Amino acid sequence: MDSLAGVTISAKQVQLITERIGNLLHRERAEATEDYLRGGKPPALAAKDAPALLVVSLDGGRVQTRQEDPKEKWKEDKIGLVYEAVPSPEQPGVDYAGPTPLRRSLTATMDSWKVLVDHVSALADRRGYARASRKLCVSDGAGSIASERERCFPDAVFILDWRHACDHLQANAHAAFGPGPKASAWIDLQEDRLWNGQLTALIRDIARLSRQAGPAPKGAAETDPRRILANNLHYFTTNRHGMDYPTFRKNGWPIGSGPIESAVKQVGKRLKGTEKHWSLPGAEATLQVTTHLIAEDGSWNLFWKRCPLAA
Repeated sequence: MDSLAGVTISAKQVQLITERIGNLLHRERAEATEDYLRGGKPPALAAKDAPALLVVSLDGGRVQTRQEDPKEKWKEDKIGLVYEAVPSPEQPGVDYAGPTPLRRSLTATMDSWKVLVDHVSALADRRGYARASRKLCVSDGAGSIASERERCFPDAVFILDWRHACDHLQANAHAAFGPGPKASAWIDLQEDRLWNGQLTALIRDIARLSRQAGPAPKGAAETDPRRILANNLHYFTTNRHGMDYPTFRKNGWPIGSGPIESAVKQVGKRLKGTEKHWSLPGAEATLQVTTHLIAEDGSWNLFWKRCPLAA
């Protein structure tokens, strides 16, 4: 700004302006979500504008905060993404990429998953969720996300993010065999089964490895191989309905959470870093500004048209 307009602004001024704008955005969002939860009607949407495919995706990052307890310093910032897409069915001989996200809308919070998903529900409602021909929810299968996903998007088809599923297969193999050729061969076999929908055989093999290892003793660490194997058996069993990847590809739906992971990285560029220490209110305010800036739905420009600071 100094070189372009001769305007000098300090880092402290940037911080104060960001927090002021972020707090306004935070208040606006809270009011919109409360209105939605009370049964308020979304903006009128012409039939021709109703999305054919509306995708909701949920994920989280990490933010370092100023807490007295060192174990509490790194907090999760929860991020929700809503976008439209045109189905792009799998073509023989072509690597599957899924549909391109269109007009991304974002929201984020340092609060609980319940609070985040309430905000995402309100956001999806404004994007025409009720009138969408098909609704999808792409996320990890963690219990904290699953319960909120089922509460707010029970009519959406759940798709377990492909990369998260593969990460769990890798953790399972290393718990059973340790790093090495045997684990690599097992991972290759199970990823092939996962890709082709052979879930019964995959889950059977995980169950067999868990039985062979035996139950984890009471109080065992999360890193105990027996606990990892048991947790992964539960993970794949409870999320089985979200792993019908052959059908998802045939329909041209997304099977990965690349769009939300990209958003998490973009947010992380602003908030994440070992040299950055946030107060929770400061992180919350900055999340609102950041998500509006990187959204592709015009929400940043619309805010400034009605913002009292621009009057």
